[in-house]
Amino acid sequence: MKVHHYGLATKSIEKSIKSFLNLGYQTASDIIFDPIQGVNLLFLKNENNHLIELVEPAQEENPVSKILAKSGTSLYHICYEISNFNEKIEELKKQRFAVVLPPTPAVAFSNRKICFLYNPSVGLIELLEK
Repeated sequence: MKVHHYGLATKSIEKSIKSFLNLGYQTASDIIFDPIQGVNLLFLKNENNHLIELVEPAQEENPVSKILAKSGTSLYHICYEISNFNEKIEELKKQRFAVVLPPTPAVAFSNRKICFLYNPSVGLIELLEK
């Protein structure tokens, strides 16, 4: 599985952008509103093309408010881009990963499907359909 990006929960994309620009990152997208998840997001990349996804709450119902309340701004998921999407989900379920968000079209990825899974030994991962 190839790492696509790291997800960072933030209360303010605008404030986080400034800090990441000072660390040598560049914006790799505009701010994108995802109505399915109720978040705004923006991608940043560094000179090695490593992507970080900044995710901020945009609606009352969203997946990052609890993370922010508990941990503040923090990395909270690793995203893997995979070609065998459905098969990998089933394989991970057999390895005691629980589906947190079932396969869902993602606005940020031209409606390719994403799926979030959790395992207490690994944490939260996101699968992105290739």
